[in-house]
Amino acid sequence: MTASSLAAHIFSAAESREWFKPLPGEHIAMRVETRHTGGAFSLTEIIVEPQSGPPLHIHTDADEVLYVLEGTVDFIAGDEQFRTGAGGFAAIPRGMPHAFRNFEAQPARMLVMLTPGGFEQFMPAMRGRALSEVPMLARQFGMEIVGPPIAAPAGTPPQEAMVPQEA
Repeated sequence: MTASSLAAHIFSAAESREWFKPLPGEHIAMRVETRHTGGAFSLTEIIVEPQSGPPLHIHTDADEVLYVLEGTVDFIAGDEQFRTGAGGFAAIPRGMPHAFRNFEAQPARMLVMLTPGGFEQFMPAMRGRALSEVPMLARQFGMEIVGPPIAAPAGTPPQEAMVPQEA
């Protein structure tokens, strides 16, 4: 039997979520932070607005699991693309270029776990900052932006993508 990384039990009602919008197209609610787990993992809830998603990036020091609760999300990891709806997930090892995007007309909602934790603090650190600061700040939290957001599937009308630029 292994020792728990949790300092104490955690209960959280759905209505207790505090949502904030650190980047265009993303609403985040912190569910379990690194400080709760002794650094073992973090868990956030994210709502991805239609036609939104982060650019291609690498987590240099964490593995990431993204579990789709509602909607449809496209993922890319390495050279593979994957589309899934509620109940599907993507598990991405540290060091692998990846991204996700919601190409649908309705928001998508996911749970995102990173292990070890720590990256979740990037989101509150982005509050009030210009998009031009994303690459520098991301590096401080173990993430490198290595490319553009996922391109729309064939036959999808082009949409404005979220790319770091001056606010």
